[in-house]
Amino acid sequence: MPRDRGDIMRVLRKIMNRLRASARGHHGAKLQPGVTMRGVGTYDLHRGAIIRRQARIHVGSGARLTVMRGAAVGTRNTINVEAGLTLHEGAELSWDVEIMDTDFHDIEYEDGRRHVRSAPISIGRHVLVGARAVILKGVTIGDGAIIAAGAVVTRDVEPGAIVAGNPARPVGRAASWR
Repeated sequence: MPRDRGDIMRVLRKIMNRLRASARGHHGAKLQPGVTMRGVGTYDLHRGAIIRRQARIHVGSGARLTVMRGAAVGTRNTINVEAGLTLHEGAELSWDVEIMDTDFHDIEYEDGRRHVRSAPISIGRHVLVGARAVILKGVTIGDGAIIAAGAVVTRDVEPGAIVAGNPARPVGRAASWR
């Protein structure tokens, strides 16, 4: 039970933040059991999009998560969006993938300024992301690329590239996959 005006205001802020979240789900988008979606941002799930079991998703204030037609968020994925994430048509995330478009913590400069760096992520059409891969802020992954299991993607990936390692580096070219 709230004890003072500060406690009451914190409770009211939490309630208002939950009410400000925006969701647009198209007929045919699927959420499997155990999915957790939190945050006050915008969730845009298109027809044929699927969020698999136990995925944990947070979309912050002013941010947008877009999962396009036929794209799939994998089992036990962890996704934190503070700027924006677009998962384009037919993109497939395997299990335990982590996607973060933010540093999460403040950076304090010598002049006293504070800054949290966030930058949107775009995962192209028919991209395959392997198990336990990590995708970090500001990355664009080109259409048809393949991200190997366990890769840590810190830079843009060319269309059709196969990348692996930490940090992820090109190791080949994809003929195609579907």
